[in-house]
Amino acid sequence: MFNSAIKLNNVSKSYLQGGKNISVLKDINIDVGEGELVSITGPSGSGKTTLLNIIALIDSLDTGKLNVFGEDLSNLTDNQKSIFRKNNFGFVYQSNNLFDDFSAIENVALPLILNGYKKSDAYNESENILSKFGLLDRKTHFPNALSGGEQQRVAIARAIVNKPRIIIADEPTGNLDKDNSLIIFDYLMKYADSEKLTVIMATHNNELANKCNKEIKLV
Repeated sequence: MFNSAIKLNNVSKSYLQGGKNISVLKDINIDVGEGELVSITGPSGSGKTTLLNIIALIDSLDTGKLNVFGEDLSNLTDNQKSIFRKNNFGFVYQSNNLFDDFSAIENVALPLILNGYKKSDAYNESENILSKFGLLDRKTHFPNALSGGEQQRVAIARAIVNKPRIIIADEPTGNLDKDNSLIIFDYLMKYADSEKLTVIMATHNNELANKCNKEIKLV
């Protein structure tokens, strides 16, 4: 039995477009347990990214309630949202967004250094994470010397190096072929399980969605 990590009650969201209100999410109810790996699926335009952004406090909801770890986050100030995001969330996107002039270990260590870690401590922690993702022997390589799958593993390592409690992943394997998608997902799944991380992932990949504890289908 999972303790609740993310709970949405009757959440709705619309956008003003061309003078019209376009409803993207309507009365969404979700309960994600702590340590669960959950997929969000649905066609393009169904609101997958919007839902992730609401959970991650990047976008605001129109109506309803958002609870994370039992805390009502529906009406936080922008500063409170930033602090909560920093302390609880790690983000993985379809594009890896690595810094081309930084090596793999420099890319991974950057969030720690920005958070006040000594460089030596940041590098030690980054080596530990890279090792878990099978990349220790590639730590001094720059992104252009890494394969697409390796780059995405570095991006995931960077997302988790600060030990977030929740990973928000938006099409994390969308730019990869089938084999690399499965490799990346298996690394993420094993790490999430070992650290009891909650992962909520938007994906078009049915094979990956079926490997998750739970699938949330948007229409």
